[in-house]
Amino acid sequence: MKSSTKESVYIIIPVHNRKRVTLDCLNHLQSNGDLKRYSIVVIDDGSVDGTHEAINQLYPNVTVLTGSGDLWWTGAIRYGMEYAYSQGAEYFIWLNDDCLPEPNSLQYLIDFLVKYPKSIGAPACYLSDKQVAVENGCLGRTRLTAPPGEIIRVDSVAGYCVGLPRTIVDSIGLPNDQLFPHYGGDDMYILKATRHKFTAYVLGSSKVSLADMNQQTHSFYSYVKQRFTDSLSIQDIFASRRSRYNLLTQFLYYYEKYGFLGVLIFIAKFWAWVTQYCLIQFQICVLK
Repeated sequence: MKSSTKESVYIIIPVHNRKRVTLDCLNHLQSNGDLKRYSIVVIDDGSVDGTHEAINQLYPNVTVLTGSGDLWWTGAIRYGMEYAYSQGAEYFIWLNDDCLPEPNSLQYLIDFLVKYPKSIGAPACYLSDKQVAVENGCLGRTRLTAPPGEIIRVDSVAGYCVGLPRTIVDSIGLPNDQLFPHYGGDDMYILKATRHKFTAYVLGSSKVSLADMNQQTHSFYSYVKQRFTDSLSIQDIFASRRSRYNLLTQFLYYYEKYGFLGVLIFIAKFWAWVTQYCLIQFQICVLK
């Protein structure tokens, strides 16, 4: 069994206009020793807040790839994977810049992938207070996480932090940034991989903290109440790429995952979302 090296493992971090968050992430990786242990690639998708310049100054060994602002999450991840693949990467680690791994968690993740070559691994995720677990894995329609010391098999995982082998690109190509430019690009790629004889797991002994998340937002109601405090327009919630509930993305997600049954699920979900949207609007009117 071969071991990993700095040249064989690439951490891919998509960023956009969050200089402070991005620098905190790199500082955290440096404190853990991960900046020395792995190759780091930041994809700066059109930031105008000085992110690129600050990284070059403070972390000159970090590779920064730039986009014009239209890559979004999936396009940035695809760009980073494509670059790492061309450099001979054997393993990729997706890492959001607000996702902070505990010491040795990434090494545990890579050791698992080295030991089980047809596997995909994700750490157990916790809210920013490190007490509440986030269910970042999915088996069918059931959300799952892995308690400390346990390993749970899943169909797909959220893209907060995910380790993947090079062979996944050889088998299924790169993430589809055309169908899923932002939301859905992560778990749909993992789902596609698990349908091509890869196996995905959440690893309870590998842990990360989601520094920008203080509560889970799995439901439409909680997501809208937390993310759309300044605007509750139909356009922002159901048409914007920045919204998890972009209708085209949601339709494609359910169709890709469940086929014709997914169309029926989407229709039922859509009317439930509309009902909840009206309820939120009513609550706002009553409070006024």
